[in-house]
Amino acid sequence: MSTPTIMNANTIPLNQNSGTVPDMFGALQDWFQPMTFGLITKVVSDFQVIESVQNITFMGVWQPLGGRQLKMQPEGQRQWSSYMLHSDITLELKIDDIVTYLGVQYRVLANKNYELYKYRYYELCQDWTSSGPPTP
Repeated sequence: MSTPTIMNANTIPLNQNSGTVPDMFGALQDWFQPMTFGLITKVVSDFQVIESVQNITFMGVWQPLGGRQLKMQPEGQRQWSSYMLHSDITLELKIDDIVTYLGVQYRVLANKNYELYKYRYYELCQDWTSSGPPTP
């Protein structure tokens, strides 16, 4: 008589089990809230820098970076406020993009595209230069 074997997912590599990536949108939907960023863009026209702000509305959650993540940053950057952002896949920011949120200007330091899981991850740091238009 043979012993029955229990088959579970721990023996199947992720790249061989297509179609089973967990859809995180249902869980994240309860966590996310409506957010609006102002994306600052610069264009040079007639030797003048013209800055404009485009509002981007999306669903996400804003959190301060944890201690372990702050330890990995250079020492001089630790004095600036750093945050992580989990957002839906409609928000597409690039590294070094400048955004405003709640009247404060931030620069995108890192982005991770977890589109298979239905979300994106960003790390932002309070921008220490006046690289955007003045806030009213």
